[in-house]
Amino acid sequence: MDDTEVWSAVDRRRHAIVVLVSGLSQSEWDTPSLCDRWTVRDVAAHLTMPLLGLPQLVGLAIRHPGGNNHVIREGSIELARRYDTDQLTDRLAQLVGVHRLFPGLTCRESLIDAIGHTLDMCIPLGRHVDIPALEVAEAANRVLSYHGRGKAKVFRSLPLAGFRLTATDYTWSTGSGPEITGSITDLFLLLTGRTVRIGELHGPGAAELRGAVAA
Repeated sequence: MDDTEVWSAVDRRRHAIVVLVSGLSQSEWDTPSLCDRWTVRDVAAHLTMPLLGLPQLVGLAIRHPGGNNHVIREGSIELARRYDTDQLTDRLAQLVGVHRLFPGLTCRESLIDAIGHTLDMCIPLGRHVDIPALEVAEAANRVLSYHGRGKAKVFRSLPLAGFRLTATDYTWSTGSGPEITGSITDLFLLLTGRTVRIGELHGPGAAELRGAVAA
């Protein structure tokens, strides 16, 4: 995918998020997400951060001093308290077509964010989400390009070295060693440190990985 195609994918994901949150009950907004200490509402607020100008971002950093991850985590919670759910939904809708980047990031980080946080909300809510495998594979390849040096790692790194990951619903694989198979979405979750679907993986390496993660 070239950059234009990636941005189109980001916009589709953002639109789908608007559709998702538009139908949530208050209890669903308050449901714990896959992200530690974040509710679905906090994740939605986080996704609106590209709308903030530099003075607003500096303000968040001043009010929540610490590393980038701390500022992002606490700043997102602040934004979730500042706006009601209708306002958050409106701000998410405003994001469609906005291709503004934070320094050092690319459109592919925006894709990773949109896909990952969609899953962070949908999985705890028990909502099925259909994300094209091509888009998930593009995001997964970008994660692999970090070689474990993500710019803003939130989930822990999993011991994936020494395994071969192979998608069962798309032509995609990486690594060498005992094979772990699963959908490209479940493998993306794994690459980004999310273990929620680790029980859905198969192959000779799956049990070994589960044992290593549980140790």
